[in-house]
Amino acid sequence: MKKIISMILTGLMLASITAGAIAATWQSQYPWAEESVQYCLQNGIISGDEFGELDLGENLTRAQMARIFTDTFNLKKASKVDFTDVKETDWYYPYELAIFNSMPKRGSEFNGGEYVSRAEFAATLVKASGGKAADSYTITNYSFSDAQEADDAYKNWLETAVVNLYMLGDGGYIRPNDLLTRAEACTFLYRVINPESGKTPITGDVQVSVEQAQTWAKAKGAADRFIEAAPIYWNYGEIFGIRPEVMYAQAGKETAYGKYGGAVLPEMNNWAGIKIKSPEGDRTEDHETFATPEEGIRAHFNHMSAYVGLAPVGEPHDRYYVVKTIAWAGTVKFIEQLGGRWCPDINYGYEILDMIENMKGY
Repeated sequence: MKKIISMILTGLMLASITAGAIAATWQSQYPWAEESVQYCLQNGIISGDEFGELDLGENLTRAQMARIFTDTFNLKKASKVDFTDVKETDWYYPYELAIFNSMPKRGSEFNGGEYVSRAEFAATLVKASGGKAADSYTITNYSFSDAQEADDAYKNWLETAVVNLYMLGDGGYIRPNDLLTRAEACTFLYRVINPESGKTPITGDVQVSVEQAQTWAKAKGAADRFIEAAPIYWNYGEIFGIRPEVMYAQAGKETAYGKYGGAVLPEMNNWAGIKIKSPEGDRTEDHETFATPEEGIRAHFNHMSAYVGLAPVGEPHDRYYVVKTIAWAGTVKFIEQLGGRWCPDINYGYEILDMIENMKGY
């Protein structure tokens, strides 16, 4: 991927200002963007002004966005653009020619000096990077109370941005119409260029012992059946190659640490809220029942294997085959991706992550 020249913030940039020297002034203010900003500094996506300031809290203009995407994704220039407010002498003239076909919404004017919203940047980012608009707009189900405020032209592109974790919500809000900051621009872009950055794999090496897990469960006031299930989870984790602490934390979330209390009953041995093949709602009878606790745990791992792209162990339950027909089956590699797929709440995976981090402390 072609390296990107810097965003234009002022007319002057100091090449002698190193990323390390600049970093000290912003890391404490933007810890959540540290990795992405460092990447952008090192690759020339942003640089400091004549005073060495990155101005990460400043907003991004449409012209700056056009230059970033043109150079990052090697966009081809349109043969003709009918924006009435752009002249060939404008510094961004070649960039607006290039970004034209990647703009989900266009008017008669380009308005290069206008600031862009989070929704416009995210939607254009998906299109410019070769992504596809989703078939539907369902992030209203992800606990984003302001999701419908997004412009209709951006909605299905936003769906792709949210599902792929390019754009995240905060406190139940997606803030589609807020103006984008330079720090956010770095972060959104970095998540596309480095899709595995900052994400937590579902498969791989175990990071928590079964003893830690049981001590954690006891501290949470878990039911005996949940505490006793831990060794079975660790056994199947080794068989599947799926991290057992991920599955155990998820079971804790889904079953209230084995105490249940919802539509799924303890005697159903359903540790993950797995539905039947054709549920009619969220009633007890809409959920699978398994013969033993161990069978339920194997089904839990089989269900996750459909998400991550691993082979099942033994004969899977009916719902496994339903998941396998979904377009994203086999592509869910990270805990953060479980939100919006396993559960409509986009924060679902992050809640499981918090539980795992807590588990590590025991």
